[in-house]
Amino acid sequence: MSVKAKEIINIIESIAPKELCCSWDNVGVMAGDSNCEVKKAVIALDCSAAVIDEAVSIGADMIITHHPFIFKAVKNLNFDTPLSVKIAKVIKNDIIVYSAHTNLDIADFGTNYTLAKLLELENVHGLVSMGNDSYMGRYGNLRNELKFGDLIDFVKEKLCAEKLVVNGDMDTAINKVALCTGAGADFEFMAEAKKKGCQAYITGDVGYHDAQIAEDLGMCLIDGTHYLTEVIVVDTLYKILSDKFKEVEFIKSCVNGQTLNIV
Repeated sequence: MSVKAKEIINIIESIAPKELCCSWDNVGVMAGDSNCEVKKAVIALDCSAAVIDEAVSIGADMIITHHPFIFKAVKNLNFDTPLSVKIAKVIKNDIIVYSAHTNLDIADFGTNYTLAKLLELENVHGLVSMGNDSYMGRYGNLRNELKFGDLIDFVKEKLCAEKLVVNGDMDTAINKVALCTGAGADFEFMAEAKKKGCQAYITGDVGYHDAQIAEDLGMCLIDGTHYLTEVIVVDTLYKILSDKFKEVEFIKSCVNGQTLNIV
């Protein structure tokens, strides 16, 4: 029995409805035919050149990503830009690309849900309201109170990170943590975490002034990196889709998409 791409898409959108996405976002089918038959599908954080090469090399029919393959308007396909080259490659190889972005961040089984579960948070709630009973970010209690220095080690272990950029007193007692995967170093999010009684905030893409805001709020801050806080959703999607479609071989991308490293 064959499975069409639109059947896989329907399952993804039953978990992360497109209506949940932010107004500035681009989600859904990025390239290809949703009526195509899928026997192999690669699941990745990004539809990078390396991921496309990986998909081509194993004969995949579909690439499923979190970050949008096409984000801003494409005004030409003259193959003189990296994106144009990538679009051409997926089209030439009959690969459909589907992306679920902020809708997957907000969704109950999305990126923030996955990170909260990975960190073993209890009594988990949504952090910032996005309307219609949906939330971006999560907050909850640690199973056991930890000093900030010990929390850093715990996060390193869970994210498989050798080093992390952090800010805060290592002896601060932490029992409640807020998080937002990806680029969540925003005053509104950190202020809401403080209001919820959290002593630490975990996100990615933390800048110099973001850390100052955390200091002003009296919040300990951990930059788990954009990549490591979100690539974990690949495992979640893999399990959901593999359990649903036994006829399709789902492959978790082996490409390390971390673009920045601390050395």
